[in-house]
Amino acid sequence: MSSSIFSDGSSKIKTSIQHINSLDEAKFKKLVQRIAEKTGRQNETIFTIDELNKLENAFGLSIDNIKQMIESIEYMFLQSAYHLIKPQILENDLINEQNFDENKAKIFVEQWSANAKEIVERLKTSHIASHSLSDIRWTLDVGITQGSKSKVKRPIAIYEFQLKNEQTKQIENIQTEFNKDELYAFFEKLESIQSQLDTLMT
Repeated sequence: MSSSIFSDGSSKIKTSIQHINSLDEAKFKKLVQRIAEKTGRQNETIFTIDELNKLENAFGLSIDNIKQMIESIEYMFLQSAYHLIKPQILENDLINEQNFDENKAKIFVEQWSANAKEIVERLKTSHIASHSLSDIRWTLDVGITQGSKSKVKRPIAIYEFQLKNEQTKQIENIQTEFNKDELYAFFEKLESIQSQLDTLMT
């Protein structure tokens, strides 16, 4: 049985490591440095959509593969922080258990050593949610707007999130509206969260 701090390594992580090993070392260093600087920061995305498009051209990988690689690297930093792992042990784990290229492993460990204190401190001060999701209700509203020549339908998804205050145990309702593009962006974010949860649980 594997003694790796990254569990036994999900298939997504293994695929990401294959992509990592194929990257130019200088480009990989910049990528890892950016992820290390952002790991543990709340309400911040690591890369914007425009930056992801640039990475797609620079790495010659699909956006999905790049996102998966970023999530895997962030997960590795988080696990390293939770275990307060020492650099030499981390390097051995990456090379012997995760099949990292040796030079890529050294680059990762260098960034961990340089950013470990800040990552751990950010995680210590992270806000713990005081509410939990009790229920979700939704409905569709098809509004009609008057165009220049005809009436135009503007479908809106209305979501009501019922949140339970963990201190008072009272239910608070929050209602929000999404158009098609906003709903798509919301689902993409949920998919990213689900991917990270899957990585943690695999």
